[in-house]
Amino acid sequence: MTPAPDALLYLDAVEEALCFGWIDGVKKKISETELAQRLSPRTKKSSWTELNKERARRLEKLGLMTDEGRRVLPDMDSGSFQIDEAIEQKLQEDEQVYQNFMAFPELYRRIRIDTIQSYKNQPELFKSRLEKFIASTRENKMYGQWHDQGRLLDD
Repeated sequence: MTPAPDALLYLDAVEEALCFGWIDGVKKKISETELAQRLSPRTKKSSWTELNKERARRLEKLGLMTDEGRRVLPDMDSGSFQIDEAIEQKLQEDEQVYQNFMAFPELYRRIRIDTIQSYKNQPELFKSRLEKFIASTRENKMYGQWHDQGRLLDD
């Protein structure tokens, strides 16, 4: 489905919000064809997904971040991302899984792992996400939204 030319795309709204130190929140269905997305200011202590950190890096590189947006940024060093020991151990249990994992783009690895380990305090969800990731990785398949339709890939 191609969006209408005057439609505000979710990704564009999120990027604009990040530039000004805001973030998307809860979605609410208004009708069969309409959704409302809450946007609210971030605090310095709010948690950031690896995906939103990467978006902010891109926006900064493009000169789009404002001072308000920069004020709430977390540690933006991509090297500061740590894989949870339990996840790393599970990946290394199967040599093929680990080889495939290490061959995936670094951005994909960070974003997928972040979407798993952020649910460490919800064991069922953590387990199901990890199992799905390992099964897909074993098949050497990447899945999910991780590069914003190419926007986050280096040229």
